[in-house]
Amino acid sequence: MTTRAETVPVSTRSRWPLQGAFADLRVRYGIKLGLAGVLTLYVTQVLRLEHPSWAVLTVLVMMSAHYVGSIALKAILRVVGTICGALLGIWLVGDYTSTPVIFLTVVFFVIAFSSYMFGQFPASQVPYAYFLVGLTMLSVATYGVDAPDQVWQTGLNRTLEILVGCMCSLVVTTVLWPRYAREEFLETGWAALKTASQLVSIDTEAYLHGTEAPVEQIRQAFGRQLSVLSNLLQAGSRESTVFSARLSNYNAFVVSLTDLFHSALDLGRWRQEELPIFGQVQNELELLAAGISEEFDILVRPQHRGEKLPSSRLNEAFASFESKVTEIRDRGVFHTMPLETEIAFLGHFAALRSIRDDLNELRAATEGLPRLRQELPKAKPQWDFLPTIDWFWVKAGVKGGLASVIALLLLKWINPPGPPSIPLAAWTFSILGRPFLRAGGTGDLRAFQNTFRAALCLAVCTVLLLLTTPFLADYLVMNLTLFLILFVFGFLTARISGINFWMQLAFLSISSFVGLNPQAPVPSQTIIDTFLGLITGMVIATVIGRLIWPVLPQRVLRDDLLAIVARLKALLSGDPYQERIRTQLAILPAEALQASDQIRFAGCSQQERDRLAVLVRALQGLVVETTELVSRRQILPEITEAILRPQFERLEIEFKQVLDAFAECFRRGDCRRELPSVQGALAEMNQAVERIRQSRILSGQKLEAPVRVLELVNRYHATAEALEQCGRLIRTLEIQRYWGDYAL
Repeated sequence: MTTRAETVPVSTRSRWPLQGAFADLRVRYGIKLGLAGVLTLYVTQVLRLEHPSWAVLTVLVMMSAHYVGSIALKAILRVVGTICGALLGIWLVGDYTSTPVIFLTVVFFVIAFSSYMFGQFPASQVPYAYFLVGLTMLSVATYGVDAPDQVWQTGLNRTLEILVGCMCSLVVTTVLWPRYAREEFLETGWAALKTASQLVSIDTEAYLHGTEAPVEQIRQAFGRQLSVLSNLLQAGSRESTVFSARLSNYNAFVVSLTDLFHSALDLGRWRQEELPIFGQVQNELELLAAGISEEFDILVRPQHRGEKLPSSRLNEAFASFESKVTEIRDRGVFHTMPLETEIAFLGHFAALRSIRDDLNELRAATEGLPRLRQELPKAKPQWDFLPTIDWFWVKAGVKGGLASVIALLLLKWINPPGPPSIPLAAWTFSILGRPFLRAGGTGDLRAFQNTFRAALCLAVCTVLLLLTTPFLADYLVMNLTLFLILFVFGFLTARISGINFWMQLAFLSISSFVGLNPQAPVPSQTIIDTFLGLITGMVIATVIGRLIWPVLPQRVLRDDLLAIVARLKALLSGDPYQERIRTQLAILPAEALQASDQIRFAGCSQQERDRLAVLVRALQGLVVETTELVSRRQILPEITEAILRPQFERLEIEFKQVLDAFAECFRRGDCRRELPSVQGALAEMNQAVERIRQSRILSGQKLEAPVRVLELVNRYHATAEALEQCGRLIRTLEIQRYWGDYAL
């Protein structure tokens, strides 16, 4: 008799009870953060360092970079950054404390430059080195203001404390459950590929049988996955040497994936067309659909390291379909059709060919992605040879420098309570939250309300610490408490991309808790002063951040929309850096969608946010149509150049005029205006095509010639339709009600 237990796999029977819990990313990160914090505190106690809070704060910031890379390079860069910051601080305090103008001016420029280089993307492996320059210099300057005669001892202590935090975080991140950006990029890419395959499958089925295809949920899911991929591009390039060295390969994958998804949407645009000619190519279409499905099955299946992608029947199936279309054309069937029907059928043909081409490009891009413990693939050409000025981070750097200078000035002027915490809080609250804005944060929106709530939270923490300090005098209890606090913090923040306002508050609160050293009796006034210092620094950062170049979701959305329009114009104008523009156009709409969802105040209702989201998705469609048009506008047969090229050039001029009108709406914050139309130029182009058809000048050419002509005509039509749709959506917006500087 066969027992039930015999059918249970061995792996299931031997499963460790807590295995599921430890497989949770949040649990792992909480444990890693807790161990890194406790290890850091232990080392600082062994070395008898004066302020372990700086080491723990360094751990909290460094551990927000989840991915491992070249530990030697990262360690060297962080050591160099720390030493440079300490030497700068010692030089400033030693020579210019008695000359406040020079002292504060140099502090401003160093902090502003460090802040800018910390945030600028792509910054490769160096952002935290610059961060540590600013952090170490500011800490030395803070303590050196009151005791300039001890500046060398202060600089040495701060350097050792920050280095201990760096090394402990690097060791824990590398040894315990290491996360590799390239592997997580592949996993997320496979998930996005599955989403794209669902869309293609639905659209192909609808295309073959004329059914409706519900795609809105799929589009939203793909948008979220694309956002994760864009965040991984930045995180991976910062943390992993291998990832950074092959950033162009990852960019190519994102572009190919986005093109494929929107080619599937383009196929769905034709599914309402019911053409009798489909019956003559039904078998070939079904074989092609099977080939597309097979290719997707190969691409979405996780590949083992070193495994080559097997071939599929995609190209053979499309060749058979193309041969059948050629046969139909040679029989003169197209000449008996109305022009609109011929354009529609060849539009289907071109859409399927685009999917075939995109799948082939995606296969090549997938094979070009680096894998763990595998020889690096050939790098694709880089397009970011020269760095460009990132004005977003220029402004953030200026605000960070200004906040730090004001904090130091207060220390010398009125000697406020909790002086060590004030400059640190002022600087970190000025810059650490800025990268999170691109990942869905709210920036300076409701900054004063958040600061007030944070002050209340700090007051509660002060009361709790006053009550619990006597119980924390034991070393074991102190370490267990610190581990528990860090574990909870890590568990709650493991899946957040970036550092938001409340995470910054937790960083400073935890480091202040450690800095109070509850193992010895702590006066109540010291506890109160420490948290008053945090609140003072936070208020300085809030006032500076909110009143000078405030970073608000509607402004980020405006900048993203203007950037999309500008890059579309650059594509149409033949910009030589096409690959760079296509990569930017793949990522910008994802950022714009996140920003639109964060506009939450009177004047922008949920219906308005929905309209904004629809507009951004329409712009994504316009991006695809424009990209396809630009990549194919040179395929026009020479025999038709004299007739069609002037029509195409006129259309492109009018396309740019419409884009200029869009940009003016976004820039002025007013959509209550008439937008130009391209219908007149389209009508003239259709007349030119009809003349070519009537003259039969393409009759003696191969199928490729009329297909090229009609595909180009279809691309201009599709681009014009996308522009008209975007114009209709823009006219429904009420951005004049919320486009400005609102919601303090």
